[in-house]
Amino acid sequence: MIKRKLSPLFIVLIAVTAAAVTTSAQSRVLPVYEVSRTATPVKVDGKLDDVVWSKAAPLRDFRQNLDGKPGVAKTEARMLYDNDFLYVSFRCADKNIWATMKTRDQHLWLEEVVEVFVQADPHQRSYIELEVNPLGTMLDIYLLDIRKPLNYESWNSQRLKWAVQIVGTVDGKDGDREWTCEIALPIEDVVTAQNRPPQAGDRWRVNLYRVEQRPTAASLAWSPTFQEDFHIPAMFGEIVFTGNLVR
Repeated sequence: MIKRKLSPLFIVLIAVTAAAVTTSAQSRVLPVYEVSRTATPVKVDGKLDDVVWSKAAPLRDFRQNLDGKPGVAKTEARMLYDNDFLYVSFRCADKNIWATMKTRDQHLWLEEVVEVFVQADPHQRSYIELEVNPLGTMLDIYLLDIRKPLNYESWNSQRLKWAVQIVGTVDGKDGDREWTCEIALPIEDVVTAQNRPPQAGDRWRVNLYRVEQRPTAASLAWSPTFQEDFHIPAMFGEIVFTGNLVR
């Protein structure tokens, strides 16, 4: 390797550039979502027709994960909670729904999928990852650190609920309209939470993703990480549990 002496001006330029990049990253405002409490448990059937969903604020601003540009596929999500579950719903417009994997804990992210990441305590590095594809297949992972999961098959949530509904066919051909998904994550699984069940005012890091493959590949996020990686907890959004009760 050839060594060259750097001029003082060049060193200053490097420092200024590094500072600008750091400031830019710090200036990104991460999204916050206020989660209402449901007095009625959600019926997890994938239909999204429970009245309480209509009273939960929609998240429609899914963006390209790598650069933060507007998402190429219309996606909407909502969240609710009660003493037992954090409920998440997705509505994914899709003219070409596609997935093939039918076995729990397969690598679903290689096809079309929605994903939920939950880190209740940012001071502890563990977090939960959930993925569901249009065929209703689940991948649930408990990670002890960034990209350091327990063996996939060794951790399966016992009370986790999920379901999907398809308006179309899951065959990779055009002519479909949308698919919807409901997930109920047991509060008992979120072992790092300060309070179980959550109390009004509690805050968790959460991110929501959607991977689209056909006809155009896209990785969408509620809170973009600006990297080719979903596993950046510092860039997750934040949910705030509220005392707002919906029925």
